[in-house]
Amino acid sequence: MLTSILKSALVVVEAPVAVVADVVTLGGALNDKDKSYTEEAVEAFVKNVSDVIEPDK
Repeated sequence: MLTSILKSALVVVEAPVAVVADVVTLGGALNDKDKSYTEEAVEAFVKNVSDVIEPDK
């Protein structure tokens, strides 16, 4: 649970970096990624918050 809380706190750093990466790569158009960096960062954040709220799953 503590790990999930710490990972969720890292979104403060990770999200702006992901947005800049999306701007530089035109939302992933310049690389072969299926999802944008911002989308991946938000999904990871949601998963970590879910783990904090319901750690049994």
